[in-house]
Amino acid sequence: MDPIVAPVTALIAQPVGILRLSGDNLWNRIHALFPGTPSPVPRKATLLSPTLHGQPLDSVLLLYFPAPHSLTGEDVIEIHAHGNPQNIRFLLQHFERLGIRQAKPGEFSLRSYKNGKLSLLKAESLHRMISAPTYSDFLSAHTSFSQPERHPLAALKDQFLDLLASFYAVLDYPEDLSDSPETPLVDILLEKIVSLQRLSRHHLSLFKKNRRFFSSFSVLLAGPPNSGKSSLFNRMLQSNKALVSPLPGTTRDLLEGRLSFPFGDLLILDSAGFRSSDDIIEGMGIAKARKTINQVDLLLWVASPESPEPLPFSSRTKTLTLWNKADLSSPPPSISPDFIVSARTRKGLKSLLLTLSSLAEDFYSAPNATDPLLDSERQALCLSSFLKTLISAESSLSSHAFDLALSALEQARHLLEDGTGMISSEEIYDRVFSRFCLGK
Repeated sequence: MDPIVAPVTALIAQPVGILRLSGDNLWNRIHALFPGTPSPVPRKATLLSPTLHGQPLDSVLLLYFPAPHSLTGEDVIEIHAHGNPQNIRFLLQHFERLGIRQAKPGEFSLRSYKNGKLSLLKAESLHRMISAPTYSDFLSAHTSFSQPERHPLAALKDQFLDLLASFYAVLDYPEDLSDSPETPLVDILLEKIVSLQRLSRHHLSLFKKNRRFFSSFSVLLAGPPNSGKSSLFNRMLQSNKALVSPLPGTTRDLLEGRLSFPFGDLLILDSAGFRSSDDIIEGMGIAKARKTINQVDLLLWVASPESPEPLPFSSRTKTLTLWNKADLSSPPPSISPDFIVSARTRKGLKSLLLTLSSLAEDFYSAPNATDPLLDSERQALCLSSFLKTLISAESSLSSHAFDLALSALEQARHLLEDGTGMISSEEIYDRVFSRFCLGK
């Protein structure tokens, strides 16, 4: 494969910036950048000075991992340079002149997979580790990565193979099947199928429960038009991110802002005011806000003297009610707000932010279960299809239609192989690895 390079660290000003390269005969390809330097000792950091036309460019630490004992199974070199983004960009450009192209997202991990260094399940667990919103989510993904036999699909596969082996064993002795569906051996097979169904539903339920739309603790400001959501949004962020106007319907789309704390980020979202509108764009914004309510961790419903309406529908998302513009009037008896605030005078904002930060800290530090979970929507879809074939197999076996039951079980086997990556499919590769960040 052609050699590739990518930054492992972000292109921002920082103490150290890391470049990763992979390819065959890699040291000889980049040796021109280090004239007169012998081949570095494998797995030992070497201090070197890349040079161009006799001019030293930087002082770097170089780590060399020769094939096949490397991340990708090819020669891999990591260069730790000073983290000025212009310095890293110049090195990237120079490597490109040496015939080393910039890698696509996930291309290093894809090469690891194709060269037998990484299974598909471990690759998806690795991606979930990188993007995990909480430490407990990270530990769950790490369990699947470091103990692949505990991955839900791997555990299901073991039980399923036991079922399939038992089914073929029963078919080898047709005399044991000649009486009725109540034959003990058939009952055993049905019990195994039902057990697999139960386990599949359990893992799908856990995946749905833990699936998140936003990667941080998220709070949505929602309410009627002119309730002061955008002014409150700006005050909370201490910025002027949102346009503020006395005209209703100013906010059309979701606006995002973040407050960073030592335990994690608090993501605050401002949304379109809830009302009936003939404006197509505003209507799209309202529909998006309604949908987002079910995707956030907390809903802040904002009412005010001009817009005293309570939340017009029930929601399973935890909700706090704010009475905004408290400098104009107190809330009416029909509304019992959790917080009384004023975006203009900042009344109640400190108490509100303390509560939000406390809820966010609880979210990030909660001792959630770290048991392995499904890593991706792709895996969940495979498992959902697998469950449907098990239901079909159960129905056929209960009717003594053994040929149909076997056909359903063989289909289930292919679905599991698809889910675990045992069947070669370029489409699966693209779906999995394109989600990775550069340098991974």
